[in-house]
Parts: sequence; structure tokens; C-alpha cells
Amino acid sequence: MGLALGELFRRIRQPTVIGEILAGVLLGPSVLGMLAPDTFSAFFPGDQTRLLGSLAWLGSVFLLLVAGLEINLAILVRQRRVVAFTSLIGIIVPFTFGFLLGVYLPDSYLINPAQRLLFNLFLATALSISAIPVIAKILMDLGLLSTGVGQAILGAAVVNDLVGWIFFAVILSMLTTTVHGHGSVTTTVVLTVAFAVACLTFGKKLVAKLFGFFKRLKVPPEGILGVAALVAFLCAALTQWIGIHAVFGAFLAGIMIGETGETSSAARELLRQMVFYIFAPIFFASMGLRANFINHFDFPLVLSVLAIAVVAKFAGGYLGAYLGGRKGHQACAIGFGLMPQGAMGIILAFLALEFSLINETIFVALVSTALVTSILSGPLIKWAMARQPLNPI
Repeated sequence: MGLALGELFRRIRQPTVIGEILAGVLLGPSVLGMLAPDTFSAFFPGDQTRLLGSLAWLGSVFLLLVAGLEINLAILVRQRRVVAFTSLIGIIVPFTFGFLLGVYLPDSYLINPAQRLLFNLFLATALSISAIPVIAKILMDLGLLSTGVGQAILGAAVVNDLVGWIFFAVILSMLTTTVHGHGSVTTTVVLTVAFAVACLTFGKKLVAKLFGFFKRLKVPPEGILGVAALVAFLCAALTQWIGIHAVFGAFLAGIMIGETGETSSAARELLRQMVFYIFAPIFFASMGLRANFINHFDFPLVLSVLAIAVVAKFAGGYLGAYLGGRKGHQACAIGFGLMPQGAMGIILAFLALEFSLINETIFVALVSTALVTSILSGPLIKWAMARQPLNPI
């Protein structure tokens, strides 16, 4: 059902993630659980729910691997001025407003009021991140990916994601230390940054040699896919050992693999198809099963979170682009382009819910915001660029 609804939304030129989550909402406690509780219990007993949780974890790893593949670090050098200003201010503005929202939220929205600082930091991070896969797809659909504006948007999104995931990794390490009372936050942070730097420098060269070796052996795309999965799970295991979530390792693995230039287009397409048609529907449908989207829909909260995600993210992106040398409608387009939270925002919310950092009400607000921002971004970019020439780089 998740695959079918995702395909339906794709045909009407909307993100497939909306249909996939809608499938989970229809089959979950929000609809089926309320209309036919016995049927819901029969379809989703405790053992099956745990199995879906395991599949969802696997799906999140593969989703971040594919997201990493979309990153081209050369963009950061080519568009360094506008990317630097846009990414920096595009993070600071929504991060600040997200943190302030967490400060003023009543204790009833928190699972543990004693963890308010961690909650505030998470909320700020979740509202400042951008979704690279969604942004890349929107830019491709609009014919902007190869233009200066498109590359500036994608480059700033790359930095947003890297910084956002490092922030989230630090938050999880602080949460784990607080809850379980072991390890050192400083050690975890140092190891996390060191691992990220290692992956983005000599790690790329090692992975390039590995893929080059298999390419010389004329391994088919299916075999290359297995090597990519092996690298992803190795990096995921290392980040898990450091004390942060495995998805961060998968994300770095995707960047390394994408930078090698040794993975054939056939292998990449095979990996994307496997993720988009198998793991993504299961993962996002499981999001709808995790919470009651009707009982836990808090309209004032959703409106507040959405306002920050739209207005603050646009304002930060616009101001950064303007200071970076982009004027008028181009600066507007870049601001609108950084709005989508998409799968990245949903994965952050899912992990925070798993670690009991947020409750179902906050989870529903963040997922709803991720969906709405993903829908709004494309039409707003199209409007902003309607009178602008499409200048390739």
C-alpha cells in the first residue's frame, strides 16, 4: 500500500514520501486502529511491530547512504562564497528560532523536563536541516540542477546536512551519557569529528581504490552494490561504536562512495531502485504506524513549527544568498530551495522518538512540517525563477 500511494503521489508530481506516510497513517492507530481496533491488532501484533522497527532501522541506513551519494563536494569549492554565506546564515536563523521555541514550550510537551536543553538543541537542529534528495529532485524537475542557482542551493544543503548530522550526533551522545551514565561527551564529539574528517579526506581515496579494484575485475553492478552496502554497514558499525547513531556512518559512506567516481551509473540506479521501491516505503509507512496522527495533532504547535521552518529557513537562506552575491529573485529562489526537510527531517524525528527525546505530539508536528515544506518548495522556486534566465555554470 505504501508503494502504491507513493506512486500515486509521484504521478501528480508530489514527493512520494507523502503517499508512503499516508499509507502508514491509514493502516495505523490513526485510522484503522480507531475504526477497527481488532483488525489493527490482528495485522500488527507485537512481534510484527518489532520486525517493522528492525526493517525501518535498515531502511534509514540505506536512505542515508543514497542521500550521501547525491552530494558532490566539488560544488562547495565551485560556489564557495554563496554556499558559505547561505549555509551559515541558513543554519543560524532557523536554529535560533527553533531553540527559542523549545525554551518557551510548556513542560507538558516534554517527556522529561530535566532534558530541556537537549530537547531545545534537537528542535533547533531539526528545523535547520535540509533534505538533499528532495531538493535534488525538485531542481531536476525544474531544470535548475545545472544552473548557478541550483548548484548554490544544493551546495548549501550539503553543508546544512553535514552540520546538522554532526549536531544531532552530539545530542545523541549527550543523551546516551545522561541516560546510561557512561562514556564522555567530549570523547564522543572528538571521535565523531575525527571520523567525519577522515572519511572526507583519505577515506575517499581508500574507498576509490577498493571500488577501482572491483571495477578492474569487471564485477557486475549487483556486485558493486554489495560492496557499497558493505562499506555503509562498516561505517555504520564504527559510528555506533563511537556512541552515535549508525545512520551518520551510512551518510558519510554515501559521500565517500559518491566521490570515488568508480561506481557505475547502473550500480547507483540499482541501489536507488532498491531503496526507493523496497526500503523507503517500509520506512515511511512505519512512521505512520508509530503515532496517532489524529489524536496527537496539535494545531498551534504544528503552526508554530511550520512557521519557523518556512519563514526562518527562507529568511536565513535569502539573507545568506544576498550577502553571497545573489540578488533579487535568485536570492529568493535559494531561500525557498533550502526549505524542504523531507526524509531527512522525518528521519531525525524518528530517531529522536526512538531515543525518547520527544513525544508523539512533537513527532507528528515535525513530520507534518517536513511534508508541507517539501510540497511548498517547488512551486515557490518556480515562481521566483519565472523571469530569470537559466545560466549554466
